[in-house]
Amino acid sequence: MQHVHIFLDEFGNASLNLDKAGTFSHFVLTAVLLDEKKLEQAQLLRDTISQRFFQGQPIKSSRIPNDEKGFRKRLEVLRELRQLDFVVLGMVINKSKLEGAGFDHNDVFYKYFNRIFLKQFPKNFTAFSIHADQLGWPEFRRSLHHYIETKVIQRDLFTPERSYRLVEDKAEEPLVQLADFLSGCLGKIYCTSHSHEKASALFDLLHDRTFIDFFPFEITDYLLSPTPEDLQKNHLIRRIASESAQEALSGRNSLSEEALAVLQYLYLMFRTAPDRLIEKREIIDKLKRRFPTFSEQQLRVCVQHLRDNGVLIASIQGKSGYKLPDGVEDIAGFYNRYLNSIVPMLNRIHICNRKLMVNSVQEVDLLESNSAYSLLHELIKTLDKEKHAPLIE
Repeated sequence: MQHVHIFLDEFGNASLNLDKAGTFSHFVLTAVLLDEKKLEQAQLLRDTISQRFFQGQPIKSSRIPNDEKGFRKRLEVLRELRQLDFVVLGMVINKSKLEGAGFDHNDVFYKYFNRIFLKQFPKNFTAFSIHADQLGWPEFRRSLHHYIETKVIQRDLFTPERSYRLVEDKAEEPLVQLADFLSGCLGKIYCTSHSHEKASALFDLLHDRTFIDFFPFEITDYLLSPTPEDLQKNHLIRRIASESAQEALSGRNSLSEEALAVLQYLYLMFRTAPDRLIEKREIIDKLKRRFPTFSEQQLRVCVQHLRDNGVLIASIQGKSGYKLPDGVEDIAGFYNRYLNSIVPMLNRIHICNRKLMVNSVQEVDLLESNSAYSLLHELIKTLDKEKHAPLIE
């Protein structure tokens, strides 16, 4: 049975007085996951990093200066750590968006977010040990420990190998120091009040083995809305669309008779009623007069070939049919149709790869290890980075 060791630390504090100088805009919970088989290697690497970068003292993110030299040191430590197979899970809490009087109380704040963050581990692992950096006063620590044991761990006859303990001294469990360091790195990426201007360099080193959830949990809207400035370009889009159709109809492209017939009808409708979206059934019925077995599948293939040959053909989000674009809104509707398909597909691949990486603690990572998936990996990385751009710029 795989036994996973989970090392926890946090960046920031529970204070919601964001107007106070030096207050943290976000609170970051960080978990570093290591397979038990990797513990010895992790301990040796921790000792090496401690000797090389911290004069043999405990590894603490806060001991690294926030200047250029300190940032280069942070990057060097990260590169050293990448020798080790580990996974980082994080939760970034945007304190400006918290609603409810209960969050003003530290004990409520810490218990609530620890429960949300830690409940993923019983779902993903049968056997695990959680080692958490202690925080707060003794009475609160006892209360938190009891709360996690009863509300999160869910130990029973079939899953006895589960434990949670608060580490009183990071020298007592030195690997918690890795969580301290990595939590500090995440803080410099995602905590806008304390972020580093070169946070994207940290992101690039951590991205392939780090998975972040944001609270409040939000659904990103990827749909495009034309701006007034864009709408002024309608005449250009109309002209370019018309010229793309004329170029294809001139016969200089190797298009099938069916594809040319589809384009002829679309171009005719564009010239007579440019705002009109032509239903698929109407196009199919028109084509069947010349090609009796013409089907919807053939129509899709014809449109694909026309687009591949540079003809501008729009299909609008939420509607059925095709047209040559008459303006920016047609293009936006076309892009939105694909965004609504491509982005969720990439997210599903990301979720699948996250599940495999987390549950195997880095052993299964097809996107990173297989060059055949390098394009998918880069697309997901770019999408993830773009989603978090306001935090890391």
